Amino acid sequence: MSTRVMGVAITLAIVTNVQAAIVHRTVNLPIPTNQYGLWLNVENGATTTTSNGPAGWDFNIYTSGAYASGPAAGGANIVLYTGSTNGAGFMRYPGTVGGTPPKLPVGTTVASYGSFGAGTATFGAQEGAWKLNDSNLVGFRFKGADGLTRHGWARVVVGATSTDRILSDYAFESTPDLCVACGATGGAPPSNCASAPPYDPCAATLFACTVGENLPIFNVTTTVSLDLSSCGGAGFVLHRANWYPFDVPATGLYLISLCGNATDTRLAVLDACSPSAGVVACNDDFCTAAAAVTVQGTAGQRLWIVAGTASATSGAPTFLPVSIAPPYDPCGQAPLIASGTTAVPTSSAVPALDMTGHCNSGSVHEPIIHKANYAKWIAPSSGYFAFGVCPATTNVHVAVMTECADPSSVIACSYDRCPASSGARVGFWAIGGTTYTLAYGVVDPIFAQPTVTNLTIDAEPPPPDPCGTDLEVAVLGLQSIRIDMDFPDLSMVGTPCTYANGQQKLFYPTFFRFTAPATGLYSMGNCSDTDPHFWGIYDLRLAVMTTCGDVSTLLACDDNGCNGNVPPWTSRITDLALTAGQTVYIAIAGGDVAAPGPFAFELSLDHVTACTGDLDANGVIDGADLGSMLSAWGPCGTSGCVADGDGSGSVDGADLGILLSAWGPCAP
Repeated sequence: MSTRVMGVAITLAIVTNVQAAIVHRTVNLPIPTNQYGLWLNVENGATTTTSNGPAGWDFNIYTSGAYASGPAAGGANIVLYTGSTNGAGFMRYPGTVGGTPPKLPVGTTVASYGSFGAGTATFGAQEGAWKLNDSNLVGFRFKGADGLTRHGWARVVVGATSTDRILSDYAFESTPDLCVACGATGGAPPSNCASAPPYDPCAATLFACTVGENLPIFNVTTTVSLDLSSCGGAGFVLHRANWYPFDVPATGLYLISLCGNATDTRLAVLDACSPSAGVVACNDDFCTAAAAVTVQGTAGQRLWIVAGTASATSGAPTFLPVSIAPPYDPCGQAPLIASGTTAVPTSSAVPALDMTGHCNSGSVHEPIIHKANYAKWIAPSSGYFAFGVCPATTNVHVAVMTECADPSSVIACSYDRCPASSGARVGFWAIGGTTYTLAYGVVDPIFAQPTVTNLTIDAEPPPPDPCGTDLEVAVLGLQSIRIDMDFPDLSMVGTPCTYANGQQKLFYPTFFRFTAPATGLYSMGNCSDTDPHFWGIYDLRLAVMTTCGDVSTLLACDDNGCNGNVPPWTSRITDLALTAGQTVYIAIAGGDVAAPGPFAFELSLDHVTACTGDLDANGVIDGADLGSMLSAWGPCGTSGCVADGDGSGSVDGADLGILLSAWGPCAP
């Protein structure tokens, strides 16, 4: 198609068709690509292409250097302008109150309840965008010579570039205030002239989302809300809910995101177009105020993407950016890295790795790596290695697994433990030649990933032996204890011990040797610790074993026993029966990786069931007991000694004094 800009006026044959109350004119008027463009008086058909419009003009369609050029090479913008006082306007997309004049579908009702304005035609992928090599319908209103408002439509045909355009035809309803359907040249007016039809979430004309970037209209006039408290918790409501169908092209994992939107929106994916349909996923605030979800789709399945605002009055976009990433293959995209530090590209538009029931870094953060990225590493030899992101620009969560993206194969995880820096680091035993998957992400979905992350994996000495020869000795009374975060965690799976929160393990337990000075009932714990700032550093776990580090010899354990499983999560063991001289090993451990203490640990003898000094437990302190004490004189070994009456770790004069002062039969 070609156009020719004519002089100061355009003189063409105008074909007028009047049927019923609609006035339809086929004009084929070129629209000059200059600042004057084409001026039009809709009612009488008068036009000019000069700097001034004809008397009573309604519209001016032109090109302005103040706006960006068109979408194609050599293109020019198309400005649809109305005077500030003539009452004219181009109709915005139904359901919106902002934006520039869109391309309207055939049959769209142009009525007084619509939103009208002016602006530059927008070419692109969004719903209502103008198209090249196409007829573009716009709705309008204007005031006739009698001062009354009328409604109509116009067709602007655009060629291969936006410089090639003509006003093909237009029509208007001659009856004031009566609505008209876009493209109609006669017949009865639409049935919905008086008020806008209610929003139909299942209408066949809804914008259908596809893989890639979508920009559907967000209907702000709907008052329909979707309550998904069952998915997002109490109060999780999508206000002004808009529904968009998505036909899954191939089976896979899809990330559906509203992250290009700056307003506070919520998102859900349902398996049918019904408020009672099954909820596949829902989210709020994945990326600042916007939302995103990861869903598993099956080829041929229709999913319904439902987006809404956080409240009925919060701001809403004219166009809603809905991004649907191609089926995600987290393992196929994982780079292979070598030992040392490697910079790897990192994405925020990826699903989470939920390790619930498989690996729990603690109670401060849920066992989920949000926005999980992956790398692969082959162990160069068998040994102890550490993987981490140290330092990091945000709170990081890391894990090591034997099978990519399979939470059941996680062998270690952490969100802390970087020495003197932020980030996360975890140690693990690797077998030479084995390929491991390294997962890294953020602890909260509102955090953004950097575009590049430095991953470090190196061999390091194995952790210290918590049951080494320099084992500390626990004594009766109150003492301040800080646990050693270099000690390895100790799994309690398979023992009678069940911890109320988090994973069944002791986090870096520090062992203390204790030899009972008397037969009786003992108690221990940190019930006197308080945590007014809710830092969680006093979250203690306890276990008592007869052999250091051997959970098969467990005598007792506790988690949060002081105050009923509420902050500050302190613990205690009571009524622990020990015999005089018996040595046990007390594991004092964190309830998670953020609980190093110091703990106000108190160990007490609550009830004596035999007398101190009765070394052979025959009910009498006599020469046999004195002989046993003298033969054990000096420092106790690692297993303790029964003659150490005060639990000091050595048999000495203090113990002899205790024995002699109680000489004779034990008191009943």
